[in-house]
Amino acid sequence: MKFGLLFLLQDPPQGDHLPQLYDEVFEQAALAEQLGFEAFFVPEHHQMPDGYLPAPLTFAAALAARTKKAEIGTAILQLPLYHPLQVAEQAAVIDNIAKGRFILGVGLGLVQKEFDAFQIPLSSAASRFTEAVDILKQAWTGKPFSYHGRHFRFDEVTITPRPVRQPRPPIWVGAMSPITLKRAGRIGDGWISDPLHNFDVLKAWSQIYRAAAAEAGNPRTEIALLRDAWVAESRAEVERVWWPHIQAYHLFYLHLGFFASGRFNAQWEPWVREVTSAADWTFARVAPNRLICGTPAEVVAELGRYKREIGCQYMIFILRHPTGPSHQETLRCIELFGTEVLPRFRESSV
Repeated sequence: MKFGLLFLLQDPPQGDHLPQLYDEVFEQAALAEQLGFEAFFVPEHHQMPDGYLPAPLTFAAALAARTKKAEIGTAILQLPLYHPLQVAEQAAVIDNIAKGRFILGVGLGLVQKEFDAFQIPLSSAASRFTEAVDILKQAWTGKPFSYHGRHFRFDEVTITPRPVRQPRPPIWVGAMSPITLKRAGRIGDGWISDPLHNFDVLKAWSQIYRAAAAEAGNPRTEIALLRDAWVAESRAEVERVWWPHIQAYHLFYLHLGFFASGRFNAQWEPWVREVTSAADWTFARVAPNRLICGTPAEVVAELGRYKREIGCQYMIFILRHPTGPSHQETLRCIELFGTEVLPRFRESSV
């Protein structure tokens, strides 16, 4: 099982300190790679006041240039917003910078105003996505090819440079419903989870994903689980330093109406329908089976459960959220992960 980090590149309220934030992320990545983290990922959204990263391929290239061994990826690139040949070219360049370490994580996106801004009908997202994945696979062969689909049509195109990674960079598909999990199993090389659904949901979804891949005859079935995580000297420190930022992040989805459906699946957790305020969303209620946090021993035990019962190939942690913890506190957390947690999985069968 490999361990990675997802960097949330947001600076609320108005993105006034993004250059500093970017430098801090580069410093965090350098320390994490030195301590044994094996993959770094960046997300994508558009038109966000806090500067939420709108150009993940650009930032991935910068990370690739500043690292030596860790894989670099997107989690996720909103593929329907792009022409797939442009993505194929940019990803191939990044893979050359990274000497074959690039992973393209893609998803549908589905935010109405983002699709409106790029003049792409939201109703076409799924079909554009499927065509784009097919085109990417052909583009990275380096051979001339033609394509005649519903959305994309061209003849005798050759994409250069070729990626370093052979036969091509992996394409991971973000999915958080049975329909999208089955699509990921059919056409992707891996599945990326969201960080908000609980352990039982992820376990059930991993079975749907693997079954769909087996039915499609797809031999590549990597599972990358995205989890909010924090390790500290005591559980009290976790609740004091880290939990307020996670609670604020979760309650953002409450205000969007996602506690009845979507990000928090009420079919699995009926009690989320009753949540109306922060007082209902406590650490004791939320942390079990959703957050990976605590002392090094507690975190090792929880990660071992994910490894045994879900069998994921990657665990990707979100440590720092838009409101915090601070850069220095995040560096300390990375150090504890690298010295007290990750070595346990290299030296034993936890």
